[in-house]
Parts: sequence; structure tokens; C-alpha cells
Amino acid sequence: MKPETLLQTLSEKLANYAPKSKLQALVGFDGYVDKIQKVVQAKQATGNDYFDSIGGLAGLIGTLAGKSGQIELVTHETKIGGNAPILANAVAALGVPNWCYGTLSDPVFEGMHPTCERVSLGPPAETNALEFGDGKVILSEVSVFERLRWSAVVEQVGLDTLRQQFESSQLVAFVDWANLPHGNELWRSFLTEVVAPGGPKSGSASRLFFFDLCDPTKRSPHDINEALSVVAGYAPFGSVILGMNENEARRIYLAIQGHSPADTVLLSETPDLLRIALFIREQTGIPTVMIHPTDRCLVASESGVQEWPGRLVPQPKVLTGGGDNLNAGFCWALLNGFDTDEAMMLGMATSGAYIQNGCSPTVQELQEYLALWRGGLVS
Repeated sequence: MKPETLLQTLSEKLANYAPKSKLQALVGFDGYVDKIQKVVQAKQATGNDYFDSIGGLAGLIGTLAGKSGQIELVTHETKIGGNAPILANAVAALGVPNWCYGTLSDPVFEGMHPTCERVSLGPPAETNALEFGDGKVILSEVSVFERLRWSAVVEQVGLDTLRQQFESSQLVAFVDWANLPHGNELWRSFLTEVVAPGGPKSGSASRLFFFDLCDPTKRSPHDINEALSVVAGYAPFGSVILGMNENEARRIYLAIQGHSPADTVLLSETPDLLRIALFIREQTGIPTVMIHPTDRCLVASESGVQEWPGRLVPQPKVLTGGGDNLNAGFCWALLNGFDTDEAMMLGMATSGAYIQNGCSPTVQELQEYLALWRGGLVS
């Protein structure tokens, strides 16, 4: 099937879309205040010129070795940050209310979607997101995550409440493991103390468990493989999905083989993403592995590997959070009965609409973006 045919089919389905009743999600466990910034390359009376590429800034930094220098940043926006709040916001915009657990005590989080019920576990981390035409560099202060221990979550919320919320949720999404010092403890304890006691129940296959380790470069192969083992442990209790971008996929591929995910030489020798997706699935036992490079999306599952091209937004309003919106759209589609091919396209469309418009799309806005995407293919 051609992409434009699938896009037309999706447009028709969304035109007749009726939301499923009682969909609910539970999302955790981070939270940042994000400063979206540009890096000044040159100043003029008429305004600033900004670095368009990461390589350009890297070149400047290289010239400062052994010396000193100033690099000017311009903040264009201060906004809600963190994989959990952005994903929660995105699924809420698509009509799925949720509980969002994280470090959310700053007033900026009051701007989240009204159907996101915030469960704040403390003050947020802070991020400087430097955006370029070819990507982004994220500088983060995350020491506040040290307090995110399972015992603290249970003490604040209560185990009975956690179990009730889980039973009410068709989607459980845990993200940003790489920045959580006690991420394995959080994910494992939720499995053993909240999910497993109820046992595999009738209809549990309809519940989605979505996991995103995020950039694991600074974590050890042992920790990464432990996290992957915890993720696989959710499989008896629902449909388990591990999502990642290209950088994360290649580094996880190295870690599974016992190599440091920070080894740049080995990183450059990793195979194509189709092979990596299959390898991760086969080695970890995680049923569904989804990888989203900037230009496409691919999924390895029991059906093999499926891949669809995406659409690059020519003039993005924002880049930070694009992956979280893709994950939200992908999960939302599966929750609403779309197949894997359709879910990949809807995930990429959710991300594209967010990057193009600067905010997470509603179903109507998603439909409009699909029409724009298809129009570009058939014109």
C-alpha cells in the first residue's frame, strides 16, 4: 500500500471517529521546566543570527579549548518539560484523561491539559533545550530525581490508590528511565506491588504498557539490561511496547551485547535499524519494539518488521517533545483499535502536527495534518 492510500484511509476513519468511553491512562515519572533556546551566532542592529546546526556550535566550542569565551542564549519560551508531562498532555489532547506522576510542583504545570490529574512528587528538574535546524542539545539539571523512590511514591499516594488507578487505566506509560537514578526500582516495584498481585486477567491484552528508556548514554550496560528485563516482565499482563529514537536504539543495541552505550566507535558500526529492532526484540523478549528516526517509523513484533516513511516539517515551531507526541499518538491509535501500520502513521502525524503548530493536536487537528501530509504526496 502506498503512503497516500493509507493516509486517505486514516482520514476517512477519523472523519467518522467516535471516542471509546472510559479510556484512562497512568503516566510517570519525571517533570522539568524547559527553556526552549536558540544559540546566538552573530548580533546585528536588526537582530540576532542563530546557529542552524549542532556542528556549527561544536566548531565554536572547539576553538575555545584552553581559552575562554561566552556563548549567548536567547530563551524563546519557558514551558512544561519532561517526557511524562508532555506525553500525558498529548494523550489528553486526543481525548484520554490521565494521572500524571512526576516532579510537577512548579506553577508552569498548571498549564497542562485540564484532564491531566497531576500527582506531584516534588520540585521539577530544569532543562535548557538548545534547538537547531538539524536537532537539539538538551542540558539538564536532574538531581531532584534522586528523591523519586518507590517508598516515597507509596507513602504519598498509597498502594491502594495506585492499584485503583492502575485497574482504571487502559494505558500505563513509564518514560525517562535514563535520568531516574532509581528507575529500575520504580518500574519493578510497580510491576510486583501493583500489577502482578491482580494476576493476568481476562481482557488484559487490551491494556497497553508503554516504556521509553530515553537516552541511555550515561548508564551502564548492566543497568540498561536490568531495565529491559523489567520491561519484559510486564508481558503477561498486557501488550508491552518499548519505544525509542534512532540514537537510543543504537545505544541499547550496544548495551545488550555488553558494550558501553557511549562507545562512539562501536556506535558508528551498528547495523541498519530494521536489524536492530529485530535484535532488541529477540534478545529481550519484549513483544513490540518501536523505533522512530526523524524521517520514518518502524515496528518489530510477532508479525515481523513494518516500516513507514514520515513527513519532515519544513519550518518547525518546536522540536523538544516531538518523540513524546509520536509515542502518545501511537498508543492512542492502538487503544482505539487502529492496526500497527495505522498507529505508526498516526503517531508520526501527532508528532508532525505538534512540531508544526507548537502544541499537541486534537483529533480534528490530527485529521487536518493528515490531509496536509497526503496533499504533499499526491500534488
